[in-house]
Amino acid sequence: MSEHLQAAAEVAKLARLLNVSPQDLSYLDGLPSAALRAFRDSTTDMLFARDSEQLGRVAASSKMVPIAVAAKGAELAFGPLMCAALSGIIEPDRGVAVATRLPIPFLAEAAIDMDPRRATGVISAMPPQTVADVGRVLLGRGEFVTMGRFVGVLPDASLRAAAPVMSDADLLRIAFVLEDKSGLDKLMEITSERLPGIIRAAHDDDLWTEALDLLDNLSPDSVGRVGDIAAAHDDEVLDSLVRAALRLEAFDALLPVTRLMQPQSLDRFAEVPAVHEDAVLREILRVALTQGLWRDLLPLAAKLPTEARATVAREVANEDDAHLTALIRSAHEAGMWDSLIPIALAMSEPERQRMAALPLFAESAVLAAIIASAAEHDLWAAVLPLVDALPPKTRDSVAELIAALPEDQRPPV
Repeated sequence: MSEHLQAAAEVAKLARLLNVSPQDLSYLDGLPSAALRAFRDSTTDMLFARDSEQLGRVAASSKMVPIAVAAKGAELAFGPLMCAALSGIIEPDRGVAVATRLPIPFLAEAAIDMDPRRATGVISAMPPQTVADVGRVLLGRGEFVTMGRFVGVLPDASLRAAAPVMSDADLLRIAFVLEDKSGLDKLMEITSERLPGIIRAAHDDDLWTEALDLLDNLSPDSVGRVGDIAAAHDDEVLDSLVRAALRLEAFDALLPVTRLMQPQSLDRFAEVPAVHEDAVLREILRVALTQGLWRDLLPLAAKLPTEARATVAREVANEDDAHLTALIRSAHEAGMWDSLIPIALAMSEPERQRMAALPLFAESAVLAAIIASAAEHDLWAAVLPLVDALPPKTRDSVAELIAALPEDQRPPV
């Protein structure tokens, strides 16, 4: 996952807790997201623990009065801040009974200072319509961090009730600061018909930070579907996405998406002009080669136009023998020769000869996989120049493998 995006989300949540803007915390840039979260959690715990004894006495005394009286006292005497603190220690059934008698704006104010970790019982039992009404007020105040803290503890019925009050841009902003990102798949399932609009909102409202973080945290099945939807947009949107990934140092979030796209979607993405630019390609390659995303790069690289693919081939050929061998073996073990062969073809003749001289290419399993891939995907035009670069003894082994193929799978004479 993209550490850069995770840290940005943590700064946004910490800024809300401290009631400052994220820009005021710019001195935290570069700190690990885990450290930022640990600090935020400890700060929250400290704030709530400060008056725990007094709050316990108030909660105990509230049991002695009727619900209607408790609700009136909460509104007129305690106020939203104390009610937020009490929500974590009061019995859930009584808390809900009191809360449903309070005005929606009051509940929204209390929600801002509530810690959902302590009040899960009350929050999950609130009527869905009340949740939606509170959400509408919070969104009107721009309280996306507050909304993000609650999504993870809301049941499906409440999420479905609240979803219509959120715009596509709101959904992105909330997803970015979600406390538990494992809930993103459920949120995307509930709003699945809105995914094209969510991608468009990322472009129109410059929310690519939020959109890339969303892609970075979805399950493979979900991210592939979102990737296909993104690829269906016009060049302007896709160009904006690629440039945002460059600006935000987030190709580690975007590259895995391209590998999970349907073939036609990957074809479309590979056509985007921004992807072909030298600065973009070099950053994609840097990320792929240094962050273990080589297998994610291969399908995209194989689809690139000739000149762009040649850039990839040159950079790969510049790796030392040990790293180049490791890259080729990784592709071999993943059964990705159909993606690697076009890159090998894009190398210069000296580069191909150097690669073909690697001991790896003398291994029978590797040679058999290359020939099988060429036969299956009709890649003979790309494979034969690579075969020509092999040492004579290895070429003899390749000839035997080709001769063993059914006649209709052999290269044309």
